Amino acid sequence: MQLSIEQLEAFICAVEEGSFSAAARRLGKAQSSISGLISNLEIDAGFNVFDRTSRSPKLTKQGLAIYNDIRSVMNSHKNLSIRIAHIADGIETELTLAYDELALPKTAILKVLEQFSNTFTTTSLLLIAAPHKGAFKLIDNGLADIAVALSQEDYPEQVAFRGIGHAHYYTVVAPSHPLSQLDTVSTHDLALHRHIRITDSETGFRHFDSELSTQCWYVNDASMLIEMVESGFGWAQLPASAIKSALQDGDLVRLNTLHQTVTFPHCIDMLWQHQSSSGPALQWLLNALTQAGQSTTNLTL
Repeated sequence: MQLSIEQLEAFICAVEEGSFSAAARRLGKAQSSISGLISNLEIDAGFNVFDRTSRSPKLTKQGLAIYNDIRSVMNSHKNLSIRIAHIADGIETELTLAYDELALPKTAILKVLEQFSNTFTTTSLLLIAAPHKGAFKLIDNGLADIAVALSQEDYPEQVAFRGIGHAHYYTVVAPSHPLSQLDTVSTHDLALHRHIRITDSETGFRHFDSELSTQCWYVNDASMLIEMVESGFGWAQLPASAIKSALQDGDLVRLNTLHQTVTFPHCIDMLWQHQSSSGPALQWLLNALTQAGQSTTNLTL
């Protein structure tokens, strides 16, 4: 039995449109052509798929039994055709995006991904949460195609970068923390309490790198860091985009620090390797993430 795509398409269209004539108009064919395709389908199958005794054709039990299978075949054929066309156009089959949640909020990334999924339907994405220097290391080692991270002092020649915005940071604690009771907080006050800091799995402990406290705990997950501060384990310096709701809900309190009376920004960079920047999907992400970074630049509380 050899069923053609044209036969299956005519069958599905006739079911969805409710008549052979409507199916013919939708497909731009003559009604006789649709009738012939469906008749040949019935001959090949060995049973009638439509009951033609009424004014409008209705599915027989046998036709109803194969309807979902034929629809699945047609959807697979459509997806295959799109994938072949995308590969022929040079659209990447997969991309890896590394992101630092403290550089660009998840909400902004999700908006970009929603648009991406509608534009590049056949490109698979691997998302990797990469705090601290993790995103840069993934790019440098060729394990990610594109990354969004807080800027580093220097990048090697093979790593391309673009500044896309700023993340404004605040010094915060839980309402129950002793520092929250002070009208102003000095560097000496901060030094008396634990500093919660972000790191990555490779860097780990960063001894003697804090100018504000000798008591440091490190965590490689931004969400856990925020929850630890909310639970009163210590104080932290966090971006406005990551703690906006926590401040509004009263889960965190912004400290009035003497050493920093206004918010301080960290630059947000987008990274990629020079030799891998030619694909249309990657180029689209570069532009979309740039716009997302610019939209968060002015977010202060």
